[in-house]
Amino acid sequence: MSANKKLKEHLSSDEAPLTISSTDGLVKKSRTQLPTDLIVEILSRLPAKSVAKSRCVANNWNSLLRDPFFTDVFLKRSSARPRLLLTFQAEGTWYFFSSPGHNMNSNRVVVVDSHMNVPKPLPFRVCVPVRGLLCTRDEWALGHSKERMMICNLGSRQFKYLPRVRSRRCHVVTYLGYDPIGKEYKVLCMTVLEKPFSGKAGEFQVLTLGTSKLEWRMLECSVDHYPYPREICIEGTLYYFSRDYESRDYMLVCFNVKEEKFNFIRNQHFVFPTLTLINYKGKLGGMCFQPTTFMDGTAESLELWVIDDIEKHIWSRHVHIFPPMWKELVAETKVYIVGMINGTTEVVFAPAILSNPFYLFYLDIERKSTNRVEIQGLGPVNGQSIYTFVNHVENVNLIM
Repeated sequence: MSANKKLKEHLSSDEAPLTISSTDGLVKKSRTQLPTDLIVEILSRLPAKSVAKSRCVANNWNSLLRDPFFTDVFLKRSSARPRLLLTFQAEGTWYFFSSPGHNMNSNRVVVVDSHMNVPKPLPFRVCVPVRGLLCTRDEWALGHSKERMMICNLGSRQFKYLPRVRSRRCHVVTYLGYDPIGKEYKVLCMTVLEKPFSGKAGEFQVLTLGTSKLEWRMLECSVDHYPYPREICIEGTLYYFSRDYESRDYMLVCFNVKEEKFNFIRNQHFVFPTLTLINYKGKLGGMCFQPTTFMDGTAESLELWVIDDIEKHIWSRHVHIFPPMWKELVAETKVYIVGMINGTTEVVFAPAILSNPFYLFYLDIERKSTNRVEIQGLGPVNGQSIYTFVNHVENVNLIM
């Protein structure tokens, strides 16, 4: 079925076909009808900011750009051109910037695009973005503050506070996941006792975005564990690191977003929390420096772990030696592994603290090539914690 026919199933008769009014500067006006297929083809290639402005052209344009068929087409095109996302907090405001994700051997300087700014007075951390959405990582002193967890969609320029978590505990840990079958975003949270520190999470709860009434639902989890802020969502499964409360072993938690059930993967051959989880050619993978999370130009190698059989918990280990240029490019800059750009073998490294100048570093593990890119346009800031993410996509779906 053509795009035109699919869209007409959603648009009312008085809204289709789409029209454009024009004038020659005098009194005479004309109305030109454009095929819906052509409109979709044109608008789905625009930046999200331009799509948002196009909603104001006319009611029928607004209906088209809110239609699920169009938003799916836009998201598919956006996923084919993933971007880097940089976000930080300064002077009570949450700032967002992005740039093209693929910069290897092309640019030495990149000026980022500025997006929406959100008021956020208290410090916080950020979950890994999922299909264009971001969520604040956790809230401290939950019972003693008016602050609540927040969801942001840069593509539709929306932000929304989530309902307060039902708990008397002080610390709430949060993850964001997506169910591709039900096409639903879900926020998973758990609470942790800080005084006295218990070393385990409890009160597991989940919230589904896009519903008429947002509310937390309690979940059961059979294994007591302490969660770490390292996660990735792949094909409806949210993976994050944790530590078994009883055995003290490190584990990988697998949360089925659709079924809302937990599973656990254990491995004794490496320390899980030092890994940055990645999507490696469709498989779950992890990258790390041994034995620390941060490193500089003195590092000689990078470890890649790939899970070859997720049912049997079989992992394979690959060691990648840094090329000679790496030491000169990075020098004494302390960086961590951000992730791998989808569809490539390019790994992105970034500092955790803003500086001037601010650099990102690229390594192609197959070509053995490196690049350093200076990021400009972040503003006159210095010393703030900055979060860098790969594979960010623009999503214009108004789901909140």
